[in-house]
Amino acid sequence: MLGVPSNSFNQEKKDSSEVKEFCEVNFNITFPLSTITEVKGNNANELFKWAKTNHGNSAVPKWNFHKILINKVGKVEDTFSSFTKPMSKKIINKIESIL
Repeated sequence: MLGVPSNSFNQEKKDSSEVKEFCEVNFNITFPLSTITEVKGNNANELFKWAKTNHGNSAVPKWNFHKILINKVGKVEDTFSSFTKPMSKKIINKIESIL
């Protein structure tokens, strides 16, 4: 699991260390975070450009906490909007099916 903070939604802190602290305190995260990067549009990080090319528009985050599952062979398996909770049965079942 990797968290990718972004200013694409004009809500992030201005510094990656601030984002990390905020997420650890408010969301109790223990997984790594990348530096702040763009996740949509022409300036999107290459990971998100790749996901869109290989899986379509559902891989493009519409809001914070968008989730992209990548399978064992490196393909986008599924995507989940920010409305889907990370520990939802839908996500857990999908992860278990691709393990």
